[in-house]
Amino acid sequence: MQLRVKVSLAVIAACASATAAAHHSFAMFDRDQELVMSGTVARWAFNSPHVALYIENSVDGELWAFEGAAPAALVPRNMTGFTFRPGDEVTLAVCPLRDGRPGGALGYVIKAGDEADFDAWFRPNDGGCGPSRDWGDWFNAGYRSRAEAEEALGIEREERAPGGR
Repeated sequence: MQLRVKVSLAVIAACASATAAAHHSFAMFDRDQELVMSGTVARWAFNSPHVALYIENSVDGELWAFEGAAPAALVPRNMTGFTFRPGDEVTLAVCPLRDGRPGGALGYVIKAGDEADFDAWFRPNDGGCGPSRDWGDWFNAGYRSRAEAEEALGIEREERAPGGR
């Protein structure tokens, strides 16, 4: 009887860990692209398991949805459910969805007026989009994608292993 219980617990633990690993896959995000876009906050959902920022794209008004880290990871970064409010003008550095839908993973969120102050930028990312710290310089130099900045500056990009960071 004791062997059955141990085997059952081992099977349950293996299934739970496989589910957790699948939940934290970043495969849907194109982490090789880092893009800048602007818009107006429609909603900031500070909910578990991941926060979501919905913005109306400033180009065409289309609603975009971006995923970030868990709320517990963001509180130490001075973010709460009131950090972004509907109507706030923001600029984002994001990794888009691979399938082209309007959304992706959050890298940086910059409130209007904070563009020149890299230390004021919010970083609600959790690994789905770990943007370069070079964005502080790139953004203020006028670059709007990582590829554009690297090409202009002659930076060779390291190749990532499939699914790697």
